[in-house]
Amino acid sequence: MSKKKSSISSGGGGGKRPSSIKPTRPSSKPTRPSPGPSRPAPRSHVSGQTPKRPVSKTPRPTARPPAAPPPKAPRPVQKAVRPPVKQPRPGAPGRATHISSSVSAAERAQQKQLRRQQRRNLGGVGFAAGVAAGAAAGTAAGAMVGEGGAEKLNELSERLAALQQGAALVSVYEDLEDTDSALYALPGQVAAVRTQEYAFANYLEHKVETLSAQWAEVKERVAAAVEQRSADLQGDVNEAESALQRAYSGGSAQIGRAESAIRQLESKVTAAQQAIEAMFDTIDDNVTQVMGQLEQINWTLEQAREASFDFYEGEDFVAACRAQLLEQGDEGPEGILYLTDERLAFEQKEEVATKKFLFITTEKETLHEFVFAELVGHVEEVRPSEARAGLMGRKEILDVLFAPDATISDVKLRLIQADSDEWARLIKKVKSGEIERERVRAEGEETAPVEELTVQVEEIPTKCPNCGAAFTTPIVRGMREIVCGYCSTVVRL
Repeated sequence: MSKKKSSISSGGGGGKRPSSIKPTRPSSKPTRPSPGPSRPAPRSHVSGQTPKRPVSKTPRPTARPPAAPPPKAPRPVQKAVRPPVKQPRPGAPGRATHISSSVSAAERAQQKQLRRQQRRNLGGVGFAAGVAAGAAAGTAAGAMVGEGGAEKLNELSERLAALQQGAALVSVYEDLEDTDSALYALPGQVAAVRTQEYAFANYLEHKVETLSAQWAEVKERVAAAVEQRSADLQGDVNEAESALQRAYSGGSAQIGRAESAIRQLESKVTAAQQAIEAMFDTIDDNVTQVMGQLEQINWTLEQAREASFDFYEGEDFVAACRAQLLEQGDEGPEGILYLTDERLAFEQKEEVATKKFLFITTEKETLHEFVFAELVGHVEEVRPSEARAGLMGRKEILDVLFAPDATISDVKLRLIQADSDEWARLIKKVKSGEIERERVRAEGEETAPVEELTVQVEEIPTKCPNCGAAFTTPIVRGMREIVCGYCSTVVRL
């Protein structure tokens, strides 16, 4: 980073944050160490803020309508015309859309799940029409089949009306439109983190380009599958409609047959929806995963700008997460854990109660101060683990042991909304220098060699251990390796 200030490594002392760990701030700013191999050793602490860096059901009716003319089941909905879908522009800076600007990766996944649930309930556009048509038809049929039969016919009419819409499979286009919008914005979002000088995850650009190319092909196949399957389902819709028509003039046996036909139609529509969704789920999940990666990078850079201590000139950020430094049992300060290409650092950053009344906090203050920073080269061992936390689920614990030359001997950290295994892998990657393979290279600069990772047969992965993308190629018996299509990592099986 071109505008970082000089900074500290840590204060003196060892152990788990004894009073000697926490440095006392000087009254003046330290001199900036000059970049290069002759960088002077960082002093015990630095005060001041890091300067800003460039950032470039529709309700059921309560009353039935009056008796209608001779009952007639709702007509099947004709196959819908496929709506236009915006085309993503691979490799070009994307514009911000309502999908990318206001919806996070987690929210997008939740919205997708909600659409799927509504689709399975078949409570789409046709539901309201089914309520009205079913109520009118059921009222007229009441004299023939009795009140209980009329209620059943009401229900079956509603279900059939919704199924007629569901069989057209048009709701799948909502998913396609959402993926298009998210993909369209990704190139610009990647470019934005580069303008903030994030130097790693060099696979992001290629990952987005590959996803866009894959999506252009898959989207056309999905559209063709929607047309074919909706045409195939039309015969089942017609059969269910005929069975329901006969039920209006027949007895309970005919109603039973109509219900059976509608139940079979429901099963077929759901199966068709699931089959089509499976055609693009992996790519769509990878889009969401890239969104999450970019959000985490942006969060890391934001926290670094607000840090209570400075960073070396040329020191590049790798990751950050919220964490708690465990000093005595489960007690200790909460704050931000930073990993750069040179150091592992922690600062306290939390609100604490300063005054309470009957166990209710009436006053708070924010504590934001440096705790420790150690060279990654002084890390001797990183042990990820999980601890049971009762009703709160599991705790992600990270134990870090440092070399004798370090100013502290070890720390125990509880990671908040972060994976301890992933963090252990990252720290080891930085210490070994493997992280340099992910550094963004200037145009014409030699590209780092493809990374090869070896995994045990019983540990066959479902996602790339380097970039985190879900594998689109199925792993089958006899395969010796799999190559990630997004970052080119070769995984030996």
